[in-house]
Amino acid sequence: MMPSLMLVLSCDRPDPRTADSLELSIRNILEMPTCEQIYRDIVYIGEQQKVLFIKTIDKRLLFSIDIRIQAGIQETDKIRISLAGADKNGRARAIVTMPKAVVLYADADEKTIEQYFIKEWGGEIARLDYYDEINRKKEEIIAAAQSSGLIEKAEANAEKLIRNFLLLAGIEVIEFRKAADEI
Repeated sequence: MMPSLMLVLSCDRPDPRTADSLELSIRNILEMPTCEQIYRDIVYIGEQQKVLFIKTIDKRLLFSIDIRIQAGIQETDKIRISLAGADKNGRARAIVTMPKAVVLYADADEKTIEQYFIKEWGGEIARLDYYDEINRKKEEIIAAAQSSGLIEKAEANAEKLIRNFLLLAGIEVIEFRKAADEI
């Protein structure tokens, strides 16, 4: 168990002086991604050239690759916890303000490349062609992940993690707010 977590768990009821230690502990926890998805994508590279109807170059490649996308809270230093005293039932309250989740990491796992077809007539397919096409696919997959709710899921997981952490610290009523976007 992390020392900062033990400090918070040993308190019966938090007081305003421990808000800083709660923020620090939560920032340390949220440095990890809160959501991860792995996409398997099929990549095709093809190039053909003809001179006077005679094929001079025919290069084709079909392979699959796994692309890992991770999302979470990037600016953990903007997380704020305000201990708001007790509600009318005597339960400890807190207001948590945190920034939006973002894509933290997107990378292709080269170990997962599975080649289905290759044809190299009139030249070889360069390694850079592989990487260029994988990078184009990465951008498409990031957009697809965002539109499928990856960011919202990362935020929900972060809120759940913070809620559970604060419940362990004895705070029973927790309100979440989004940090204002800075200009």
